[in-house]
Amino acid sequence: MLNTQSQGGNVDRRKRNQRTCAGGPGRDQFEGKGEQLSTTEAQWRWTRPQPLSAVSISLNGDGVLPVEIAWRRTEKDTWHPLKKEVIYRLEGKTSGPVSLNGDLVQAVKITTLNARLPEYLPSVTGHRDRYDLVFNAQGKAPYVLAWGNGAAKPAQVEPDMLIPADLRKTYDMANLPQADILDDVALGGEGRLNATSAGERASWMNALLVWGVLIAGVLLLAGMAWRIWRETQRKA
Repeated sequence: MLNTQSQGGNVDRRKRNQRTCAGGPGRDQFEGKGEQLSTTEAQWRWTRPQPLSAVSISLNGDGVLPVEIAWRRTEKDTWHPLKKEVIYRLEGKTSGPVSLNGDLVQAVKITTLNARLPEYLPSVTGHRDRYDLVFNAQGKAPYVLAWGNGAAKPAQVEPDMLIPADLRKTYDMANLPQADILDDVALGGEGRLNATSAGERASWMNALLVWGVLIAGVLLLAGMAWRIWRETQRKA
């Protein structure tokens, strides 16, 4: 639920809910939860997949650690290789962030190269670009802004559709009333967050149909081959 600080207009701007530590101008940081998988592998997860632009891997003590970094979009996704990197902390200097392309990232994994993981796992921090959300508010505050429905259709529009270019001098984007968060309101729960759109469901049905036809064809060919083999055995 949102409330505006000013009633000077009906187009409001809300800065993203910043419940994480600041990561510099225009960027937020999200620390991953680490889990050691073996003496050479460890992974760090986020409760919700985040559109990360970079990850930082920091050793908890001085040292050098060559690793191979991989990432995945969801828990069921396969690991995608990112790059090989040397993680270090020496004389107060540390290795820099590793860039990502902004895709949703649920987890990051490192595999050591010719080395073992240190006694204390490194810390992994995801960096996400910070955005301002501009929305057209109707009526009086407070407003309810819903997000996260996996079955919802995209509703974003170009800035000119909210504020025409001719009105930018009067209603500048930077000077719009700012909406603050009052209370979190649970609208749909996990079912909505994990929902799929009609297009995705149709795609899954088509894939299942294709696989069904292929499996049926394989079984039919196997039956024909078995029948031919039996006839040849009888003639022999």
